Amino acid sequence: MPQMFEDEKRYPDNSVRKNFIFLGYPFNPPLPQDDYRAVTRELQEEFPIRLWYFLDEITTQELMRKIWRAILRCDLAIFDITHGNPNVAFELGMAVAINKSCITLLKAGESNPLGTSDLGYSERAEYNSRETLKNKLRELIKAKSSVTRLLLNISYEIQSAAFPYPREEIEKRLTQVVSHVFTNKYTTKAGVKRIFGNDAMASAVLAALRSNSVFKLEGTRKSARWKLDDSWVHHDHEVVGINP
Repeated sequence: MPQMFEDEKRYPDNSVRKNFIFLGYPFNPPLPQDDYRAVTRELQEEFPIRLWYFLDEITTQELMRKIWRAILRCDLAIFDITHGNPNVAFELGMAVAINKSCITLLKAGESNPLGTSDLGYSERAEYNSRETLKNKLRELIKAKSSVTRLLLNISYEIQSAAFPYPREEIEKRLTQVVSHVFTNKYTTKAGVKRIFGNDAMASAVLAALRSNSVFKLEGTRKSARWKLDDSWVHHDHEVVGINP
């Protein structure tokens, strides 16, 4: 197994992806499995974020290899430590060992199996229902994901008299543009224009997204398509198998 860990680090496919989040929780979680899956699905519709759980993919490869690949690729790792599940604890340890940004979740009223030591990865967010779980994950994504911070920075970068919107509205529309490509694999300048209102604003938005390595351009003139940069993933990204 140690050799597998070292081998997987060398594969370019296992480089960090800006919008890939590892989500670790027990197979029998504190809330019904369907609640967890619904929350992650809804948040992926709200943000251009891939929230990955090991059951998202079925493979004949070793389970540990699949999980390790996902940890290597993630920009952020979130773990539900409720009930002190050994598998979740092991995954947390692997993520901490390679200096991933980690945060923990804990169902309210449960004891913290990590104890009370003042360690960064012991910081946690508490929840007690499907809605509070969703709200806490949303807060974590906004605060800890490099994607949300990047879109915030770009909204400040392009804010000017040429944009008849407050900065918050620019950020909201930027998120819509990137989320469209996250889901549909590409967009066009006409598509961005529909969200921002005119040709000049669409050009400024696309230029900013390209210079910040969010989008890349494929094709020219009318056939030009804007796609996610290689450091991003789509909503259906898998760590094994083939991704279109």
